Amino acid sequence: MKNTITLYLESLELEMKRNGSYHAEVLAEIEGHLHDSVEANLRRGLKQDEAEEDALKRFGSIRDVLSSFERERMTIMQKVLVAIAAAAGLFSLYVDTRPTWDDTGVLVFGILFVCGLLALIGYHRPWLLALAVGIWIPLHGIIVAHSFGSIIALVIAFVGAYAGWGVRAGINRIIHPA
Repeated sequence: MKNTITLYLESLELEMKRNGSYHAEVLAEIEGHLHDSVEANLRRGLKQDEAEEDALKRFGSIRDVLSSFERERMTIMQKVLVAIAAAAGLFSLYVDTRPTWDDTGVLVFGILFVCGLLALIGYHRPWLLALAVGIWIPLHGIIVAHSFGSIIALVIAFVGAYAGWGVRAGINRIIHPA
């Protein structure tokens, strides 16, 4: 029969693999901290099951652990990727508003490609990438041209971002099978 620490770690590993934050060394570190806490509780005179329950209670729920990882994952790289996405979106707006520009297909492919590539590189919030790239053309279309047809650029950005994110999730599942 598995103890509560082992069950907790297995559940945490599964959730980390599902959301793309799995790293074996991080899981090993968490396991080490939990076992250290259990040993300290045993030295204090608690029984094995009480020591494990106390260690898990102090460590926090799986949801708490994953949310703390999410906060830590907003690294400089993540901020740079959002800045690149916003710059790409503004560049797309600039190109789209040029009077000599008449190739919507190239613009659509560019938006799809940039969103997909940035999500594939490793941005954790595809919806934010899609907004950063795709909001500029619709805003211009609504505010300046009073046309809502340009909202399709935002839809294209979301398709690209979630396609890249899906490919990244698939690669993570191949590398780290459940």
